[in-house]
Amino acid sequence: MKFSDIVQSIAATVVYKSSVFDSCNVQSVIVSDLMSDVLTMERPNPLIVSSLSSDQTLRTASMVDAAGVVIAQNKLIPPAMAKLAEELDLTLLHTPLAKFETCVLLGKLLEEDK
Repeated sequence: MKFSDIVQSIAATVVYKSSVFDSCNVQSVIVSDLMSDVLTMERPNPLIVSSLSSDQTLRTASMVDAAGVVIAQNKLIPPAMAKLAEELDLTLLHTPLAKFETCVLLGKLLEEDK
């Protein structure tokens, strides 16, 4: 699935658009607020969905070669987090939706891609 479709589907705001935003194909989704759990999962080109709006989320995403991060539940994104997304060149999205609703919509997009 493409980021443009993701943004539209989950009513997301683009906080930072990475250099591969338009060409990236997200193949899987990891949903967790525990970044230690994210580190144990092996998924191709994942999108991380979390309500943890901290630098730790972006640093973990970078370590697992994630396509990007969605901060859900309308959590406030600190300016330092947006700046780190730019430094790491990692797409950062923000949605007012709950994690569950976000996952349902992303699951539908993944099904459409098959």
